[in-house]
Amino acid sequence: MLQLHRINVYYGESHILRDVSFTIEAGQVACLMGRNGVGKTTTLKAIMGLLPVRSGAIVMDGADITTGATDRRARKGLVYVPQGREIIPHLTVRENLQLGFWAQGTKSDRTAEKAAFDEVYQLFPKLTQILERPGGVLSGGEQQQLAIGRAILSAPKVLLLDEPTEGIQPSVVDQIEDVIIGFKKTRRFAILLVEQGLHFAARLADAYVIMAKGAVVAAGRTNELSADEVKRHLVV
Repeated sequence: MLQLHRINVYYGESHILRDVSFTIEAGQVACLMGRNGVGKTTTLKAIMGLLPVRSGAIVMDGADITTGATDRRARKGLVYVPQGREIIPHLTVRENLQLGFWAQGTKSDRTAEKAAFDEVYQLFPKLTQILERPGGVLSGGEQQQLAIGRAILSAPKVLLLDEPTEGIQPSVVDQIEDVIIGFKKTRRFAILLVEQGLHFAARLADAYVIMAKGAVVAAGRTNELSADEVKRHLVV
C-alpha cells in the first residue's frame, strides 16, 4: 500500500502541491488525472524522492519513507518511468535492461534471471530484435517498451508511469494497454499512472485521482467517474 497524507511541495517559494492525500492499495491500478500543469508529475517525483516534501507524509507498506533517499525507495519496490523515459543512450537495450534487474539489489540465480528476462521479452517481443542497439537511437515507442521492461525487471511493488502513451504510435499504445491489463489481472504490484486519455484510464484503472491547482479535487472508483467531474476538471 502507498499512502500520501497531506503532502506539500514547493519550487523555491512557489507552493506547488497543496495537502495532497490519496491511497493506492496493493495490486490496484490508479490513474492520476488533471489538466497540464496541475502537479501530476510533481506528485510522482515527490513519491520517488526526487523532490523534497516540505510537510506531510508518504507511507509505503506501513513505513514512513518521506525523507528516504531515492535509491532506498527503489530498493523497497518503488519504480518510476518518467515522461522522458531516461534510457541511457550509450548503453545497449540489453545493458539498459540489465540495469533494471540489478536495481533489485538482491542476489539471484541464473534461472530466476532468465525467467525475469523471458517475461519481458514475451511482453515486448520487439526488444529481442534490437538488444544490441544503443538506447539513444531507438524510436519513442521502442524506448517506452524498453523503459517499462526495465522497470518490470526491477521487481516493483508500486510502478509509477508518467503518461506512458504520449507521443508513440497506436500499435505500441495498444501493446502497453495489454501489458497493464495483464498485470491488473494478476495484481502482482500496484500501478499509479498519469494519463490524459479518458478511454485509456477507464479501460485500465480501478480508481482515479483528479488534481487541479496542486490539490486533489476528486477521487473514487473509475466506473463512478461522472460526466460532471470530467467536464469540470478534465475538459479544456
